[in-house]
Amino acid sequence: MNKSSDTYPDWFLWIASKGLAGFLLVMLGIVVVVGAAAYYLDRRLDAIEDNLVVNPPREYQAPDLAAHTVSDFDMADVVQQATVYVPIYSHVYHNGGRPFLLESTLSVRNADARRPIYLNSVRYYNTSGELAKTYVEQVIKLAPLETIEFLVEQHDTSGGSGANFMVQWLATEPIEDPIIEAVMFGTAGAQAIAFRSPGTPLQHAAQ
Repeated sequence: MNKSSDTYPDWFLWIASKGLAGFLLVMLGIVVVVGAAAYYLDRRLDAIEDNLVVNPPREYQAPDLAAHTVSDFDMADVVQQATVYVPIYSHVYHNGGRPFLLESTLSVRNADARRPIYLNSVRYYNTSGELAKTYVEQVIKLAPLETIEFLVEQHDTSGGSGANFMVQWLATEPIEDPIIEAVMFGTAGAQAIAFRSPGTPLQHAAQ
């Protein structure tokens, strides 16, 4: 009885009988298998990357109000309206009163999935309550679920820590109230801050 045959499989004995040539043959086989697997995985990864569509966000651009303008709007058709106050902070204080400059984005979102809303005024006031800038002064339309944004850049310190937006919106049909809020963001060296500021509908504002 051949104990080697009982202990080791035939393929191993065959390789062993070939000495160095058998060892090299095994190593070549391993290289071929690993190479084929690597090639297959590389092709799979390339295919996955080709199927991924990456659309990085574009830099902020002021909205084109002309694209939102309506010519046939009649105030007599208005059935719902409100004025919304949105606190804005062009800076906050830190380190004993030092101003930390912030960039602010006002976001007006039509939350209704079926009906448009209309904006007839978006105004920015400073800490003293004085009008600093008018962003919208004519009736513009937001389609269902559409959002419009207005930016107060970090270097614009005209508003101060107590600035605000006053947003007036209208609807010619009963709708879901729009979501109106601001997001503040700022960086200085290794420091960063971000927070949101929700709008508050004013119950007794003149319409």
